[in-house]
Amino acid sequence: MRKKLRAVTLIELVVLAGVVTTVLSLSFVNLARLRELSKRLVCSVNLKGIGAVTQIYAQDNDDQWMVPPFRMSAIDRWGIDYVKNDETFIFPPRDEGEVGWNRLWESTSETPSFPSKGSTQVSVTRAFWMLVRSRDVHVKQFVCPSNYDTPDESEALSLYYDFTGYTNISYGYQVPFGPRATRPHVGADPGRIQAADKGPFYLRTYYPDWTLPDRSPIDLEDPAMAWRPFNSPNHGGLGNGEGQNCLFPDASVCFHSIPAVGVDNDNIYTVMTEEWGTLQGFNRIHGDTVHTSPITYPYPGQNVFGQGPNMFASTDTLIYP
Repeated sequence: MRKKLRAVTLIELVVLAGVVTTVLSLSFVNLARLRELSKRLVCSVNLKGIGAVTQIYAQDNDDQWMVPPFRMSAIDRWGIDYVKNDETFIFPPRDEGEVGWNRLWESTSETPSFPSKGSTQVSVTRAFWMLVRSRDVHVKQFVCPSNYDTPDESEALSLYYDFTGYTNISYGYQVPFGPRATRPHVGADPGRIQAADKGPFYLRTYYPDWTLPDRSPIDLEDPAMAWRPFNSPNHGGLGNGEGQNCLFPDASVCFHSIPAVGVDNDNIYTVMTEEWGTLQGFNRIHGDTVHTSPITYPYPGQNVFGQGPNMFASTDTLIYP
């Protein structure tokens, strides 16, 4: 005898639809997360490739990483200006030191005949462009797939000395202007960051509030979520960065969820300051943003241990932009 089939009730259909919807939504979330993780991996491969080419460059240049010409004597006093020097927020950038400013203009070094003719207003990203001009690295390799940056579309690359603009490069570089020991080089401390995902302060001219909701200063014991406003915007967006890929002197790359990953927990996106010096070394992790005092600190670490041109800290990393 054939059994009668039981009809499916409306409630059962609703429950089934809910289960299917939940499974699909979880699947989409997982797929989106997997896509982001794969993009993060591509980003790390980009940075690692740049580091490998840089190692080759250093072999032919006295173990020094790339640095565009600049006026050496300017490091002994106020002079090097690799950031915006006005108080008005302008975008696209128009000031010396910004990415893409006068990209047809070749920066120069001082000479015995012309000791005051060297460049003092130099973009940090010109150092990366040196690899582009030599055809050792393609412009596409300087773009992180996780953000909205786009490759530089210039055709005659040898005519230029910098990227077109901020959105054509996703990575920052240890500021190469200053005493030899502060610049990126092969013999740097193994724990020092030489390059990384670009920082969060290029489009921010205010001083960040390094405190938690209870007004206590953020420190290394706080969860990574609390550090998100101070991470690179590449992976998560400005103010919500999940972390940054960081390049070390040996050309290895590692993803870090907070920016205080340099030597002695140095914040790689700020300049060391005495502002928090009494709070157990917080001057390294709660530093000045690059726009806060570019004239006072022409290069990372200047005068943090006292006054004078030689009072700098070679362990103070500043990844810019």
